[in-house]
Amino acid sequence: MNGTTAPAHPARGVLPVLGALYLVAYIGFSFFCLTLGTILLTRGVSMGTVALVNLLGLVYAARFLAAPLVDRVRPSRAGRYRGVLISTQLALVAILLALAPLDPVGDLPWVLVLTVLVMLVSMVHDTALAGFTVRLVPPGAYGTANGVQMAAASLSILIGSSGALLLYAHAGWTAALVCLALVYAVPLAVLARVAEPAAPGTPDAPGAPAGDSGFRALLDYLRRPRTRWWALAVIPAFAAGGWLVSGPQSAMLLEAGWPTDRIALVQSVGYGVQTVAALVTGAALTRFGVSRCAPVLAVAGTVGTAALLPPALGHAPLGPTALVLIATGVVYGAKVTLISAVSMRLARPGSAAGDYTLPLCVEGVFITAVNAAGLALAARAGFVWPVLLAVVVAAAALLVPGWLRRNLAPGEDGPEPRAVAGTVPCAGRRAPLRAGRPVSPRHSHRSRRS
Repeated sequence: MNGTTAPAHPARGVLPVLGALYLVAYIGFSFFCLTLGTILLTRGVSMGTVALVNLLGLVYAARFLAAPLVDRVRPSRAGRYRGVLISTQLALVAILLALAPLDPVGDLPWVLVLTVLVMLVSMVHDTALAGFTVRLVPPGAYGTANGVQMAAASLSILIGSSGALLLYAHAGWTAALVCLALVYAVPLAVLARVAEPAAPGTPDAPGAPAGDSGFRALLDYLRRPRTRWWALAVIPAFAAGGWLVSGPQSAMLLEAGWPTDRIALVQSVGYGVQTVAALVTGAALTRFGVSRCAPVLAVAGTVGTAALLPPALGHAPLGPTALVLIATGVVYGAKVTLISAVSMRLARPGSAAGDYTLPLCVEGVFITAVNAAGLALAARAGFVWPVLLAVVVAAAALLVPGWLRRNLAPGEDGPEPRAVAGTVPCAGRRAPLRAGRPVSPRHSHRSRRS
């Protein structure tokens, strides 16, 4: 092979399963931290109050606290992570149906109580989903699988934000909440048929004790310099500019005279294109490697953020503004795909949920805090200052490619080795596939433990 590696070909059946599971990954968070705020603004609630409501997303962003507990769940017949996924999805359906008959303004206190409950259940659900994903995906398939994962996650944001907002504008609050609950039928049907692969060297028979995981493993992740810098500094530097400008975006468009259904329509198109961008980014990460893709995304993010200055000044014609919004969404989806791919490479099989969730939680904390800060700054100083500040912050992403080149090993940076062909295990099989196991000894040197 002349020192090169072949492109990854994910195990047969893994990609559709990931797509179905991540279809609900961010529905709760996007609806209650994005759509609910827009609904409240259209009903006359002040931007300051909406900014405080958005801070409830910090509950969800702290889901890394649930990771050690999820990693230490004793396996049942449903599996360690699969059983948690099924039970939490059923709980989320029940809460969404309980919210349906309420009025978002008249019953706001109860809506906020149930919103916190959705965040608490979602933090457990998405932590278990992270662990299930690390076990399901073979090492050589990370780039492509992360593209599918982020594409489905973008669709979940589309469903929970602009999709739900469009449905609310035409059918009302109750119809929007009921439709969100119905989406969970897709992953529940998949989980009924798919078994959970066992981690290499981990006893996952029903009733077996947990492995070497828990809060000690979480602290060990933060003690290691490379993973500590990745989670606490590199991720925020890479993506914070986009987070800062996205907070006041809907309020900025409303101030410029855009109706709610136009905002929802443009955002829907943006999330749809973002889905394609995630797939393309996943393929590019597999083909070219992480450190080669990062500079392109850093430059594109800085330019796209600067292009939001005209709407911030009140000049928001439909065509150019829609193109800018779609472009910034595409860059954001690509950046999240890269963040997810690197985080999966750095996750250890024995503490998969914690290692994969912690850096994404740091991202979530910054998203929530920076979004709220951008909206609060816009309420006090207008929309221009948040955009200008976001451009400066976005420029910090230009430092990230150098860090990646210095700190990722060749097998972690890419291009990736060929993934093992196989099938996703069905529920009820006694010997599920162990993701990443080499086909034969002569191919074993191509597999690299992440």
